[in-house]
Amino acid sequence: MENSKYGHCIKPLSIGAVSWDDVEKAPGALMIGPGNASREIRLNGRDHLEGLNLNFSWGVHTELGDWHAGLDPHVHPYPECLMFVGLDTANVKYLGAEISCCLGPELETYTFNDPTVIVIPAGMPHGPITTGRIYSPKGFGFWAVELNAVTEMTWMGEGAANLSAEQLKNAPEGMQFAPADKILKNKPVEATGKYSHLVKPLKSFILVERKQLNPERLAQIQAGKKEDENRSSGVPGPGSPDHLAWMCGSDLEGMDANILWGFCSQPGIARRGAGAHVHPTDEVLVYLGMDPENPDNLGAEIEVDMGKDHERHFIDKPTAIVCPAGTPHTPLVTRWVDKPFAFFAVTLSGEHEAEVID
Repeated sequence: MENSKYGHCIKPLSIGAVSWDDVEKAPGALMIGPGNASREIRLNGRDHLEGLNLNFSWGVHTELGDWHAGLDPHVHPYPECLMFVGLDTANVKYLGAEISCCLGPELETYTFNDPTVIVIPAGMPHGPITTGRIYSPKGFGFWAVELNAVTEMTWMGEGAANLSAEQLKNAPEGMQFAPADKILKNKPVEATGKYSHLVKPLKSFILVERKQLNPERLAQIQAGKKEDENRSSGVPGPGSPDHLAWMCGSDLEGMDANILWGFCSQPGIARRGAGAHVHPTDEVLVYLGMDPENPDNLGAEIEVDMGKDHERHFIDKPTAIVCPAGTPHTPLVTRWVDKPFAFFAVTLSGEHEAEVID
């Protein structure tokens, strides 16, 4: 929308697209493992998300093997959440793959074949991540949510010590390599359970499945909220998610984040009985197409209102909507749907606080 007040908050995901096939052709490029996604979306707060203290990535994985070609493990100076999700829009509990992830300096190996969330505290070594089997013809999806405006990481695996001077010179911004005396030389070992509290099945957080509300999960979420007479945000409308998992900060080892993941397939308003609302913290809403062969196709058109004057925007491509703290937004209306699509959201607070303003 030209000359709009909030148009800068509507971000096509294509602005953050990275093709590893292209990266690999660059002189001195770092190796990407055979199990990594061939294409990723990477959006960061500094360059894409209006200065938010957040960056995230999304990719579809269809191949087996190590994701990072011997460079793992690595660390970040901030907390991170890793989400392994399926692409079957009719079954949020189906992953379609078997994945292993090493945690801690011991490289304890945790293996799972259901949608799973792994919380990585600041400074904790993690990796390698390895795809052992894939059952779904579509592969599976992976979100990395980092509570920092840009990615900062230090590689600690033995592979980092073997990089050429050309590779080190061309390393992406924010990427560092541990000195030789800090390189972890441990080999992956079986899990003892020391880090099992960080590995969380997504099914534990499902709020809505096949349009049916899980009252036990709703009670858990509400138990963590402050009482607020303005908190009501209406009742689910026809455009609300068919399936939705909701993770609060208390679910994520105290991370200052709420994370939602779900699938939608029907047109209509998302919430009835409520207009715009605001949050005291920043939020990003993401609408994502589910066709791996055509990642720039959303398969739907969504109408979103921004600001007190309900400035209206329409999106028909995979898009992130940035809602800075205190910015009124919604209602959300799905105008038409050709294919089911995904909904992902991050609010930068451990508690999801909202105030309806009209």
